[in-house]
Amino acid sequence: TTTPATTTISGSGISVPPKETLLLRSPTSEDPLRVMVVGDSVTYEIEPALTAALQRTGRVVSANRTQVGFGLSRWPVYQWWEIWLPFLDEVRPEAVIVQTGIWDVSDVWGSDDRIPKPEDPDWEDSFAFLVRMAVDVLSADGAHVYWLTMLPSPESDGPARLTRLLLEVAAGDDRLSIIDLTPSFTDNEGQYIDEIDRSGEPWPIRKIDGVHLCREGAALAARNTTEAVLADAGLNIFPGWEKGLWRANPLYDVDPCDDPVN
Repeated sequence: TTTPATTTISGSGISVPPKETLLLRSPTSEDPLRVMVVGDSVTYEIEPALTAALQRTGRVVSANRTQVGFGLSRWPVYQWWEIWLPFLDEVRPEAVIVQTGIWDVSDVWGSDDRIPKPEDPDWEDSFAFLVRMAVDVLSADGAHVYWLTMLPSPESDGPARLTRLLLEVAAGDDRLSIIDLTPSFTDNEGQYIDEIDRSGEPWPIRKIDGVHLCREGAALAARNTTEAVLADAGLNIFPGWEKGLWRANPLYDVDPCDDPVN
């Protein structure tokens, strides 16, 4: 699927820029690329691995501004367009990585406050408006927005529905690139998976709720995202981040996975 600014490689989950241009500047160690991460509890679990991978280059600095319970459609209780402003002023990001979905399209306890609700007949139009508004806010000072797709669900078509909407919005907006994480979290038939093979051993990538991430799942999402962002800055991912200190982050011990720390 191609947008004016980027190409999503089918089956890879990786966005790459056209050969002749770069979306982002080429950073240096003295003047690193400034990245900000916003999103929900899944993004919160991706972020430690993502920051480790980005910063391993020595040419990127990443700021975490994720919020558990975040959803664009929860604006009646979490007015994100106002909450993000001081973050943007502080970080001055050149790239913003954002993800949402659990509180927007899933059947979540305590989600009666969201507008629009996924069952609303005008959900597509209403939610597309929120996505465009979010891009307006996040890109107001020139940042490029990288939107991660919601991870597949074992019980709902909500993630696929949201991905279709995001791709439609991005097709007409060169400030926005979609990074499709779906291929890394599904099998060859496109079905949901909760573990991967690692050196002949099955390793969990999703927590027991089927939604949140184990360390290996965070690493998968981080690699796809980092490769996309770095490609747009003319950089390659650096090895060695995969076994960094991020793996000891206690957030992975909440509803823990049966996976070793290293």
